Amino acid sequence: MENFRPTKAQINLGAIKRNTEKLIKKYTGYKYYMAVVKADCYGYRGFDVVKAMLDGGANCLAASLLEEGVALREHFPCTPILLFTPVPATQLHIMKENNLWVTVATQQQADIASAIDGLNVVIRANGGSDILGGPTTPAEFHKLWDTLTDGKCNLKGIYLHSYNAECDEDTCNEYTTFEAMTAGLPIESLDLISISNSLTLPRYGKKEYANACRLGNIIYKIESEDDDLENTFSLTSEVLNVFTLKNGQSVAYSRAYTATKDNTYIAAIPIGFGDGFSKTNIGRDVFINNKRYPIVAVTMDITHILVDETVKADDVVVLIKDTHHLDEIAEHIHGATEEAICALNKRVTREYID
Repeated sequence: MENFRPTKAQINLGAIKRNTEKLIKKYTGYKYYMAVVKADCYGYRGFDVVKAMLDGGANCLAASLLEEGVALREHFPCTPILLFTPVPATQLHIMKENNLWVTVATQQQADIASAIDGLNVVIRANGGSDILGGPTTPAEFHKLWDTLTDGKCNLKGIYLHSYNAECDEDTCNEYTTFEAMTAGLPIESLDLISISNSLTLPRYGKKEYANACRLGNIIYKIESEDDDLENTFSLTSEVLNVFTLKNGQSVAYSRAYTATKDNTYIAAIPIGFGDGFSKTNIGRDVFINNKRYPIVAVTMDITHILVDETVKADDVVVLIKDTHHLDEIAEHIHGATEEAICALNKRVTREYID
């Protein structure tokens, strides 16, 4: 569907490639640099985004859904692809047919996967608070390991997904749990060993036994304080029209906003919750002519901004500016930093620049 609105997300493929190159140069010593492209590249969408990462030096991919894995395999036939989310037993044959690496977190999943000849398996280790559960004691973990190594599947690797990288105590305890569970096991024989993600990689350095790192948020410069990296995303639109309210007059459904003085200027912007631009945005700022203005109402197709007399029709509105603005938005909506981008649906045109 052709989009005639001025509302668009701009994705900088050149910046994504350069960010990948910089990260690989900065964090040396890994065999695998795994670009995380789940949720359709964090809402960036498009295989051009994936290609930019591979062109920048990433040599492995990670997604979540089987649909994502199959689509990636069609476009990138030779690249190792890991799925973070386990799939039902009835779909494991699709994983094998597409040469995808399946995640196994629990003993039950290991029992099923081990019986499939040639299936590539990667263990998701539980450091204490993993979203998929899994064993946290050496005895239970060794049982899971033995099931996979004695079975018909191919045990390709193991990874640890940090759950609270900002907390040194939690992360160190997680590493200690991982090392205790794997003690005595020949993990060095595995093709892939990863304990670092975007948040732990800059904070805790490389463990000697690890040969892979996962580049998720950091590759997009989301939730990153690295000044060497470039912003890769912006969301813009234009002012449809500006109108004024008198004191006591309201705008939008259920009187979403009521003016407290005469000559209150309101700008209408063509984006709304029908685009995935949630009502939780009400109260946060956007930028028009490099000046901040607050959102006061969000409808299905129109968002209203409280502005002043300097704002005119056709002025550019920056709805998401850069990584610092994303941090601010996340705090406002009490959500994840990447949530504002992931929420944007296919109604919002993605424009790719290099």
